[in-house]
Amino acid sequence: MHALIRIVKFRFFITSFALFINLIACSNDYTNLEKTPTPNSLLSSTPLPATPTPLPITSTKLPPVLTNTPLPSATPTERPVVTLYMPERWRSAANEAILSIDDQGTEWLWLVVDDESQAALRLVADGDGLFVGQRPLALTVPFTLNWEMVTTNEAEKLLSEGHPLVEVIEWSEMTPDRKALKVDGYRPGEEGYPIHETWSLSVTPGYESAAQELSAVLVEEIMRDPVIHLSAVGDVMLDRALGNAIVSGAVDFPFAKVTEELAQADITVGNLESALGDIGQPATKSYTFRAPPAAAESIANAGFDVISLANNHAMDYGPETLMQGIDLLTENGIQTIGAGKNENAAHKATLLEVNGLTLALLGYVDVPVEVSGFDTQTWSATKESPGLAWAEPTQITTDVTDAGKQADLVIVVLHSGYEYVEPPSPTQMAAARAAIDAGADLVIGHHAHVLQGVEFDEGGVIVYGLGNFAFEIDGDPTTAILNVWLNQDGVRQLEFVPAIIQFGGQPRLAEAWEAGEILQRIYRLTAVLNVN
Repeated sequence: MHALIRIVKFRFFITSFALFINLIACSNDYTNLEKTPTPNSLLSSTPLPATPTPLPITSTKLPPVLTNTPLPSATPTERPVVTLYMPERWRSAANEAILSIDDQGTEWLWLVVDDESQAALRLVADGDGLFVGQRPLALTVPFTLNWEMVTTNEAEKLLSEGHPLVEVIEWSEMTPDRKALKVDGYRPGEEGYPIHETWSLSVTPGYESAAQELSAVLVEEIMRDPVIHLSAVGDVMLDRALGNAIVSGAVDFPFAKVTEELAQADITVGNLESALGDIGQPATKSYTFRAPPAAAESIANAGFDVISLANNHAMDYGPETLMQGIDLLTENGIQTIGAGKNENAAHKATLLEVNGLTLALLGYVDVPVEVSGFDTQTWSATKESPGLAWAEPTQITTDVTDAGKQADLVIVVLHSGYEYVEPPSPTQMAAARAAIDAGADLVIGHHAHVLQGVEFDEGGVIVYGLGNFAFEIDGDPTTAILNVWLNQDGVRQLEFVPAIIQFGGQPRLAEAWEAGEILQRIYRLTAVLNVN
């Protein structure tokens, strides 16, 4: 009986043990099922949708377990989006700033939007926010209006109350037929000028770091305003009394009282109305002038950068002296235009890089035959001989067109007109207009020995005559320094600084009581030229 009981217990133990082994096996199969990846997750790193669509069951067989297979990498976190509103005029600046930020590496994804209310960052004028730059505002009046300056208090009153003749615009948007009033003696763009429009970023809370990142780059775009300040004067003749002063050792005497004014410009241009050197024989003509070799130093010390030699006195002592003068000026760091060793050199543009812009300058002469019978056109350069660039309109068109392919701006210096006659001559006007029609931005003229008016053409500006400047000569002693501000679009603003030629030929700035009459004459002549 006891033996039977032991057999039953043993069989029960065997049965229980078998059931336990089966349970363990089932448990392992279930665990492997949970850990086995699906075929899609093995073949692609694309994340599965939130609620995967069940696959149809075609087989009860489980997929094989792949060992040593790396898991797909996690999807990188996308950059947070920051929306930015910019007024239309600053869209280009915003794009440049964003490109710069992306190149440097940024945590933000930048998006420029048209709806200001939907933007996290907004560029606003004269508002509270993070400063990103300022631009000078010009209080502008018609160019021919005899009104030149105001005080800061008067300027603030004009801003708040307005004036029928005053238009307030950003200085960069000026056109040359208007002029900017000086404020307490300061011009727009000069340090100390008090009237500006300030730009700032209005920031939605949570985007402060994005605003800081943008402002550091955007300020450069807002403040950038490539401008060339050019000064020009009329005829410079350093023979006679001025030449004697130079020879005696007073090299800086001719321009001593105007050098400070000329030095403010980026580029200063003049016309040397004489030969320069100490060789050659005088030509057979009414008047012959030759400045001493040291006059080249006088011109350089006064701040001149470019000198035109296209005039009716440059070859008063022959072609050898012309070339000597070019060499003397070049040695003193001065570029020459309008003359050269042959036709190509005389008609070649001088190129200058200034404030990120390329400036091309050309010089020409076309004056009437002298009473003595001398014809300046006989001095025209040829393919083989030195000489001058004659102002033939067709040739001007060709030269200006070629120069425009190399430069952002083209300036033509023209020696033409009738002596002591205020209105420009037909020949003078034809040459100047040919230059403008071909793409020149500015024509600067002289030869008449008197001031002439300004013509505002659709394509550019013609300043017909700057008169004499440093010149011992009988006649009208009034003159002016021309200041021009140019940007990539051409002439932005003109200004005349009145001056007086003293006895002996030395120029000085005009006193206040003298200046008004000089300016009024220029404005009167300009108004006549621009009657619609």
